[in-house]
Amino acid sequence: MARFLLVAASFEDVTFLGKTQVNSHYPLGLAYLHSYLESRGHTVRTLALNHEPFANCREQVLAGIKAFSPDTIGFQILTSNRVATMLLVDEVHQLLPSVPILLGGIHTSVMYSQLLDRFPYAIAVLGEGEQTCDELLQALASSRNIEDVPGIAFRSAGKVRLTALRTLWENLDELPFPKHDIFFTGNRSLAGMLSSRGCAFKCSFCVLDSFSRRRVRFRSPENVLEEIDYLARTFPNLQTIWFHDDSFFFRPERAIAICEGIIRLGIRKNFVCSARFKPISQELVNALERAGFGMVLFGLESGSEKILQLAHKHITQDDAIKAIELFRHRNIRLAVFLIVGLYGETRETLIETARFFQRLQKIKYFLHPDGVAILNVYPGTEIYELCKQQRLLEDKFWLTDQPTPVFTVEHDLATLQLFRDLLLDHVSLFRLPNPRALHFQRTLIPQILKFLLFETPPREAMRIVAEPLLGALRSMAPGLVDSLLALYRNYRS
Repeated sequence: MARFLLVAASFEDVTFLGKTQVNSHYPLGLAYLHSYLESRGHTVRTLALNHEPFANCREQVLAGIKAFSPDTIGFQILTSNRVATMLLVDEVHQLLPSVPILLGGIHTSVMYSQLLDRFPYAIAVLGEGEQTCDELLQALASSRNIEDVPGIAFRSAGKVRLTALRTLWENLDELPFPKHDIFFTGNRSLAGMLSSRGCAFKCSFCVLDSFSRRRVRFRSPENVLEEIDYLARTFPNLQTIWFHDDSFFFRPERAIAICEGIIRLGIRKNFVCSARFKPISQELVNALERAGFGMVLFGLESGSEKILQLAHKHITQDDAIKAIELFRHRNIRLAVFLIVGLYGETRETLIETARFFQRLQKIKYFLHPDGVAILNVYPGTEIYELCKQQRLLEDKFWLTDQPTPVFTVEHDLATLQLFRDLLLDHVSLFRLPNPRALHFQRTLIPQILKFLLFETPPREAMRIVAEPLLGALRSMAPGLVDSLLALYRNYRS
């Protein structure tokens, strides 16, 4: 069997690099691949280095190769780590020209032909990789023809060859649990889980259908509960379990069964999940609260009906209102995410979004951070095709060292940044020291005070209040706040 080194290289976003926290989310795709390959007899080492500066990432990869002596090396390529990965693939191949290199990840699944032109010695693993990697590693180890392995692409006789399509893994209960323990170092208290795979939708900005083919597959409640129980028993520091499903609520009756199982097993942890605004019911929300779900995250993206339709979100303002109403009297925090610059965005649609967001906050107040994403462009999406039609981007861009681009078909970056600031001044508590934000949010003051005084632990409330005030002081008197904080820390010590 193979000795397989699996690498996830540095993200391009410098705001993340070097800031790995003890409870940073870890890549469940790699954790599943690691555990499955081990169950098939392979020896696996995983280097999850997404948050490392490239120099540190490179050093750890080269050290890992020297210490582990792999006979095959795999790189997970996301659009946001493609630059670092391409540099490493070149260097590793020069160092070990006889060692096969596998390329996987969602960027590979979309751009495999381009990547194989760039790295003709590599093999691309397309879609979900567990079964494909196992069969490919076995074929390489025994010098068998890899053309018989479904779900891969490679170069042969000067052309890119694509093998048969790999069928999706239907019975997810058959998969071993992801290799959580390789990420549980130090005082980690957060674990990630997937109770399902896939998404039934195809939003204009998302490329997930390249993996999921717009199909959702579910683990049984019993299998999910078994993993929750395993995590609770195995990791004594565990406090939070975070479900990373694209829509945990897609089958409400299954989500309720999982909640009832958590209650029955007596597992007292903080649970977090992501969800769509529908389907949802009061019965489900009540079950979430009883089971210990402390937060639910929704992807609204826009509060404009026009933009929601253009983005193919398949939700309406009314769907969002009905969902938030169900949480009004429940002890569950909410987070609602937005994107600035979706196709069709104007100042008018942005104001519509801001006002609708405030309408939701008046039903049940929820914090919005002092930041919101400006729409990025990813290959394989509808918005990428719009950029190509306008000749703003072409496929060769993805082989450059440029960061993932912003969608600028309709507005330049400066305008989008102004849109972002305008939206944040309407929805983010952290902007309140700004007089414009205070004016825009003046009707939310009763909800904000209720949230801080009665729904938030005192220490957290103090932090929430102090953060924007310190930011404002820093902007007025650079260095003063840091000096005062240093004096305070010295006093406390």
